[in-house]
Amino acid sequence: MRRLAIASLLLLGCFDWDVLSSTLGEQDLSASGDLSVFDLAQTDLAQPDLAQPDLRMPDLAMPDLMPPTLSFTKQADAAGLGNKKANNAIFGYSAMNITAVGDGGVVARTTNGKDWSIVTLAATTTQNLYDVWFLDDKVGWIVGMGSTAYQWDGSTWVVKAANLTNDVQAVFGSAANKVVAAGSADAVFRFDGTNWTKSTNIAPKPGTQYGMWGTGLTFFSVGASNDTLNITDVTQVRAASDQGGGTVFRSVWGTSATNILAVGYDGNTAIASKSNGVLWTKLNNVPTVGKLYAVWGVSATEIWVGGENGQVMQYNDNTKVWSRFTVSGIPSNEIIKDIWAFDAANVWFVTDTGGIYKKN
Repeated sequence: MRRLAIASLLLLGCFDWDVLSSTLGEQDLSASGDLSVFDLAQTDLAQPDLAQPDLRMPDLAMPDLMPPTLSFTKQADAAGLGNKKANNAIFGYSAMNITAVGDGGVVARTTNGKDWSIVTLAATTTQNLYDVWFLDDKVGWIVGMGSTAYQWDGSTWVVKAANLTNDVQAVFGSAANKVVAAGSADAVFRFDGTNWTKSTNIAPKPGTQYGMWGTGLTFFSVGASNDTLNITDVTQVRAASDQGGGTVFRSVWGTSATNILAVGYDGNTAIASKSNGVLWTKLNNVPTVGKLYAVWGVSATEIWVGGENGQVMQYNDNTKVWSRFTVSGIPSNEIIKDIWAFDAANVWFVTDTGGIYKKN
């Protein structure tokens, strides 16, 4: 601005050379000098600084919060077993010898832990087979619809259904002469090593018993309508449960007679309950995964649970934490119907389509 004023004075002839000299010697304080384009670039706030790389999307993906992947190998399916589906239950007496059963009288077996084939029963049946259990290589049972029952004698399956009068859904034992089975209308049967005897001192209900597990002299049966039975050699009583009346328990497993876990559903909601041997108490932290059909454990810290949509979870009874997985190898449109484990390295799952899978 001073330069403009001096130019005006020059044009008008009104100036003092001394003033002019001192003025021209001062530093130019014009706005154009101090606020140059380079100064306005504001490099400290430039775009590269504003990118804030620590908050970029890859960092926000939080991979540590994604469920770990659990992979399975399919060992058999209906297509490979002559279109026969071993789709209801699985059990074994070693990591090599496992049997699975299914609808239409299907029995499949592996003797090397990986290759499966159909077993031809001496007395064939077309009834649906619901459960299988082994004590060892010489004692085992298969039960099913229409009072069907087969006893394993170490080499073949022999019909042993006398005195059974209901559809039999579940079987378990603790010795050759301590085997318990249960089924429709709360029917309970005991095998004493020779014969089956039907229980008569419990009022039947319309519901069905679906799962059975036991140890020593005590067995636990669970089923529809929130029904839970405690069974001994001489008695069977209903155990109190705080689940809703619409609860359907489908499977049960335990570490002892005072620590038992049952799973199932109420409507389309997954449910689970724990028993101390007397009372069943609802677990309130079960993940929302749809219906649950199967439970089996290796230990208190490794309990496997399966259900709809190929869903597999693990429950740690010590920490009370459920772990979910991204399942690889079991299609998401299959239902896990049963689980059996010999140890942590040998865990098998069967699905409603007849798929037999081993955890990798």
